[in-house]
Amino acid sequence: MVFQIGTDAHLYDDPDDISIAPLLDSKFDSEKCEALKRLLALIAQGFDVSNYFPQVVKNVASQSLEVKKLVYLYLLHYAEKRPNEALLSINCFQKDLGDPNPLVRAWALRTMAGIRLHVIAPLVLVAVGKCARDPSVYVRKCAASALPKVHDLRLEEHTSAIEEVHLIDLFLYDYFCFHVIHHLL
Repeated sequence: MVFQIGTDAHLYDDPDDISIAPLLDSKFDSEKCEALKRLLALIAQGFDVSNYFPQVVKNVASQSLEVKKLVYLYLLHYAEKRPNEALLSINCFQKDLGDPNPLVRAWALRTMAGIRLHVIAPLVLVAVGKCARDPSVYVRKCAASALPKVHDLRLEEHTSAIEEVHLIDLFLYDYFCFHVIHHLL
């Protein structure tokens, strides 16, 4: 059996590749995407590329949707290992919750909820509340899906779930989110 290598074979190269760092600092989004794809490919192979975390985090404010999505994926993977640096990105996520594009709002919420840091649990709960009232069905669906993650974090802290109960009531009145919650329970 013969395997043909696709066009992305160059992504699976050396984790110590010196060209990744300059690409992350590039002013061109295409070069940033190339570097981020390489990093995510290396992560998929089991390499630890957390040493690029500071350079990746500063790209979280990019206007490019592709760069933003790739940064979010990287952050989700390394946020627990680098909590102090991950906290630096929370402000950008909160800003993205107000983005006109519903995809960006949903990605920001999903990433915030996926970062398993107790410090940001109250912020994530506020974000879920904001997104639960979003005009986009997709954003509301992501808010309903994020609620169990927040609940798990808050259970570990032994804090009150009064706000969560209020949000569940809100979701129950939203027919679409009701089905999401029903499948989660």
